Amino acid sequence: MSLKETNRFERAPASIPQEVVYPAQFDFRIITEAKGFDEACLVAAVAAYKVTGPLTPSRTSSEGRYRAYSLSIEIQMQTELQEIDVALKRVPGVRMVL
Repeated sequence: MSLKETNRFERAPASIPQEVVYPAQFDFRIITEAKGFDEACLVAAVAAYKVTGPLTPSRTSSEGRYRAYSLSIEIQMQTELQEIDVALKRVPGVRMVL
């Protein structure tokens, strides 16, 4: 028995590209420095948006240097998602936004 495939690059993609339908809720994970970080600055950065899940501390790293927070926001359009990402990253002490 042999398998013959003339051109494997011509076949249909394995998955169909997904499109986000707005408005949509996005759940963010924000990693910050544990020391010297002010939660109030983060709350102020997202105050202009429709927060559907409050800023909640979730865990601290094993060495205690970093802390993770969870946050849910209803996004109205793609550009708003990009604006929130930039706003969160500008907060002093924020190291990563997921």
